[in-house]
Parts: sequence; structure tokens; C-alpha cells
Amino acid sequence: MTSRERVIAALNFERPDRLPVSDALWDGLQDDWTAEGMPEGVTPADHFDWDICSMFLDVSPRFPTRILERSGGFVTYEDAFGYTVKKSDGRSGTLHFLSHKTATRDDWENLVKPRMTMDTNPQEARIDSASYFCHLDPYPAWSEVKPQFDALYSRDRFLLFTAYGPWEATWRHHGMEDLLMDALAEPDWCADMFETYTSLLLDILQSCLDRGMKPDGIYIPEDMGFKTGLMIGPPTWDRLLRPCYERIRDFTKANGIYFWMHSDGHVYDLIERFLEMGVTALNPLECAAGMDIAELRKRFGRRMTCYGNISAANLLGPWEDLEAELERKIPFAAKGGFIMHSDHSIPFGVTYAQYRNARQRAQEIFEKSL
Repeated sequence: MTSRERVIAALNFERPDRLPVSDALWDGLQDDWTAEGMPEGVTPADHFDWDICSMFLDVSPRFPTRILERSGGFVTYEDAFGYTVKKSDGRSGTLHFLSHKTATRDDWENLVKPRMTMDTNPQEARIDSASYFCHLDPYPAWSEVKPQFDALYSRDRFLLFTAYGPWEATWRHHGMEDLLMDALAEPDWCADMFETYTSLLLDILQSCLDRGMKPDGIYIPEDMGFKTGLMIGPPTWDRLLRPCYERIRDFTKANGIYFWMHSDGHVYDLIERFLEMGVTALNPLECAAGMDIAELRKRFGRRMTCYGNISAANLLGPWEDLEAELERKIPFAAKGGFIMHSDHSIPFGVTYAQYRNARQRAQEIFEKSL
């Protein structure tokens, strides 16, 4: 099987020829691993034979990106999505959000909403192989991005187009606390922000299709959970976000594209809704929030592929704990419906040897489970 065929087999609950696997490293971790013996000049995806690759959609208001300060190992910048943030320069770390463009409804109507259109910098592509997060360089032209797509697609990995969900994108320019309050105090305004974002997302996807760039799936990061529960209740989700996800579902279904979601936290109470929206895979299935593949299989059967659920805490911890987790969870992959991935991304402190050994041991367990 190619990687693309392997992932599709997992999505269809068919037996893959080997363990499907992918992951993501915190920014800067590869430098640490290279110092620990990982070969130089090779990507983690190639080195560990990951099955999934990504391109990233710029569904932003396209505010000018400006570096305000760079010193002491930190960078402060204004982002195209409408926020100002201070973070570690070149390495993952705590994000200190300093301001957001949408402070008032007038800001939305007059400053932000008019920019949520394909007419903003129309020659500049709204897709890139580099992540939209901390995208400080200019985007390529549309004519330049098709060769990027072709090169990635020809590798026969399962290709995802990644874009924020409407909730995730809106709090970037409005602020998380304000959005949580306004979801209850001004739901019609929030619905307008979510719908406007969704319209631009679908316009960008259609523009990609029109240019011969059809992904295998779209992947929507949309954190909806805390450690013990949801950020907003299911009735609020139904009122404000369901219409957006129905549109995404209808678009992906009409175009033969798989629909994947990412949400941190304890989100059991939204999964039935995700399934109604056509979601075929959910990531990262955060262990510390009580998400567990055995419980997910019990509640939802073979309706959704689990993409994640390998504890980052165990990747950091004693080998015995990690191996025990692998022995309990990896056998699910032998019947399809499971893609190995950490329960978020791989943090600093996880050694190259620990991840390499986990990757090898997981494959051994998979083969014994066939």
C-alpha cells in the first residue's frame, strides 16, 4: 500500500498493511533530536516514514504581518489573523496574546469583515506548504503554489489541507474571553463572524479545486474542550456553529474530500454532532482530558477513525509506561480506524531515542495483532 492507500484503509475500517502513523514536533525539537543523533538534512516525515502531509490555508483578514520586536529569544509580531502576540523565537512555547483587532462590533463591521474576501491581494495565494501560524514571510503567487501541491501529492502520502475552524479563527481576532462572553450575550454577531469566515474558507477551497489542487482531506483545528468539559454547551454549538459545519460537510461530500477535525480537551459530548457533520477522523484525543480509544470505540463503534491518543506524558516518561500504553492501544489499528499520533504534538523533553523506539515498538505490536 502507499501511504495514501494505508490511511484510506484506516478511515474505512479496513486492515492496513502496516501501522498508519504521523505526528508533529514542537518547533525547535528537531534541532534537539539532531544533536541526539537524528540524521541531518532529513524531515521527520521522511525519517520516520509518516503517512500524512499537509498544506495550510490562509483564511485570514490578511492584516499586514509585522515584526514589532525581536530580542532575548522572543519575537513580538502582528499576525494576519488579527492579533498581536509575543512568543519564543523559533521554538514552541507559551503564547502571550497582547491585543486583538476586533474589540467592538464596529471594529468587526468596518475593519475586519471587509477584509474577509478573496479580493484581498488576489494574486497572492491563500495556501502554502508552510504553516499559517507565525507565517512571517509573504505568501507565494497562485502560479507558484501549484508546483508545491504537485510535489507533495506525488509522494503518495495522504494530503490534508489544514485551516482553522470558525471558532478558532474568530477568537484570534476577537479574543478568547470576549468570544466566550459574546457567544451568550451577542449570539447573532458571533454567528455572523462564524458564517463570514466559513464563506471565505469555502471560497478558498473552491479556488484550489479550480486550479487542480484537490486534497485527500481537510483538517480543521477547532479546540472546543477544557480538561473536564466543553468551552460552550451543545445547544450553543447547535445555534452558532452547526450551520457552518453543515456547509463544510456539504462541500466535502460533494467533492469527495474527507473531513477531519482537531479538538483538544474533553469533547465526548460533541462527537455525535461531529459525526453528523461528516467528520471521519478526530485528533488528538487528549489522554489527560479522559479521551481514550477504548471508550470511543464503546460509545461510537466504527463510525470515526481515532487519530492520536498516544500520551505525550508517556512519551516523556518511563519506557515501561509508554510500552504498556502502546500494547493496549495499538492493537485497535489492526482492524482499521486508528492512526498513531501523539495526543497533541511532541513536546520538548521527548528524546529522539524514545520516539524512535516507540515508533518501532508500535509497529511490532501491530504486526503481532494481525
